[in-house]
Amino acid sequence: MRRIPRFPANYAEADQARRRRLPAKWLAAMLITAAVALLAPGVTYITAGRSSTTTATTTAATAVNTATAGCRGVTQAFLPANGFITNPSRAQGGHLWWRRSADGSVCVGTVIMWVQYNATAAKTWRVIVYSARHPGGVTLASRTFTLKRGWYWWGFGVHQAYQGLSAVCVTATESFGMSCVHFSGPAG
Repeated sequence: MRRIPRFPANYAEADQARRRRLPAKWLAAMLITAAVALLAPGVTYITAGRSSTTTATTTAATAVNTATAGCRGVTQAFLPANGFITNPSRAQGGHLWWRRSADGSVCVGTVIMWVQYNATAAKTWRVIVYSARHPGGVTLASRTFTLKRGWYWWGFGVHQAYQGLSAVCVTATESFGMSCVHFSGPAG
């Protein structure tokens, strides 16, 4: 029985072993770099874990026009920055993914929302949908966070379709307004 050495016997084998491991190291380095890029200084993604500074409550709309299983948005739409609904560069207040269905309804996928905090405060973030059935708007999802000064973002997985959708808006307590994406009638 031949014994396979645990460690390379010479420099050539050691170099060859190092080259085999290099791609895994590069992959790890790329993943770490991507994570750091997403969480640039001053920007925080809110986690749903238990925390003494985060209180989370989710509210789903009690009546939606059409609940579609597997509703996924494929087209991105940007929510304009407005008041404290903004990312650090003030380029957007968030974005959402949407898709128009064959029946004319609009599927709303994930809604990403940015909120700036100037001081530690409790703010309730809300996604509001305006449609033929809810012309005055209905809060589809909300979440309350107590956070320190900085910029934060959260993703609301809506995944529902609406007939006669006119707008999807986001707002937060003390945000000085709301940010909306407006939809026109059925595409022709």
